[in-house]
Amino acid sequence: MADTASAHIIRPLKSGDQSQLGDLYASTAGPSLDFLMTLGQQPTTCCWVLRGEASVIGACWFACVQGEAELIDFLISPKHRRRGFGALLLTGCLEQLTEDAVFSCHLEVRRSNKAAIGLYHKAGFITVGERPNYYHGNPEAEDAILMRWQADERPVHL
Repeated sequence: MADTASAHIIRPLKSGDQSQLGDLYASTAGPSLDFLMTLGQQPTTCCWVLRGEASVIGACWFACVQGEAELIDFLISPKHRRRGFGALLLTGCLEQLTEDAVFSCHLEVRRSNKAAIGLYHKAGFITVGERPNYYHGNPEAEDAILMRWQADERPVHL
């Protein structure tokens, strides 16, 4: 694995990032960028981006209320996947949440998204349930796996 930390920074979303996020979100099946940007105007929403030398590589969106967070969306550019950037962004965001007095995080993920489930497990998330037939789409509905992270349960490094 390449040294993912060199020349890459994790920082809060800035208005100038929107055009590069547009490229990142152009072909995703998840929430639209318009939805996320509208959500981002709420005081409970935070977003961090992972920037490379010239572009945004990934984004992570959370809704935070009273010491708890919900991971709304997590996306890494397809050409940067499986190279450690997801782990870098996720652990950086969880560390920032902890610094901001957020000590637990919940998420849901498609049962078929084995790569994301593996990443979340490595970051210290545990499976706490499921929502049968939660995602509707082609050709049939798919279950959502519910996961939770607690600051005191997470591993130090991925």
